[in-house]
Amino acid sequence: MTHLIRKYTREDTEGIKKCLIELQDFERLMDPKRLEGVRVAHEYLEHLLSLCENGNGTIFVVEINCEVVGMVSVYIENDLKRFRTNHKFAYISDLIVMKEHKSDGVIKDLFDAAEKYVKSKNVNSIQASVLKNHDESLSGYLRNGFSEWEIRVRKTLI
Repeated sequence: MTHLIRKYTREDTEGIKKCLIELQDFERLMDPKRLEGVRVAHEYLEHLLSLCENGNGTIFVVEINCEVVGMVSVYIENDLKRFRTNHKFAYISDLIVMKEHKSDGVIKDLFDAAEKYVKSKNVNSIQASVLKNHDESLSGYLRNGFSEWEIRVRKTLI
């Protein structure tokens, strides 16, 4: 099935929300403290758009048969942590393709669009966070040239 990768427009809002709901609800299976996708999709999309303002980021969508079936959001950040060299990096905050449309090439094409965008901003690294138990997501990043770099740990205190 042919797919198209393109930049987000306001007409894509409902399709993006469906993607964010699916991602959030899937991640709730691994982290029950996350809210239901339907409760956060609108506000979270507005948050992503604010991160992308002023040319600091963008959202790419996957379109199949005039329907949004996936997306990736990427934005530029300045690494301002103390005791490190100050540099810019790109951050992929969300990447999702609806499960019925995951076919060879779709996810790779999303990564390629994000990478091309990042290079156009003269930024030379991309970071992302993956939930530990989301093996499919981690393997997708690794297949597309990412390497494990930093591990975050968490202790829940009652």
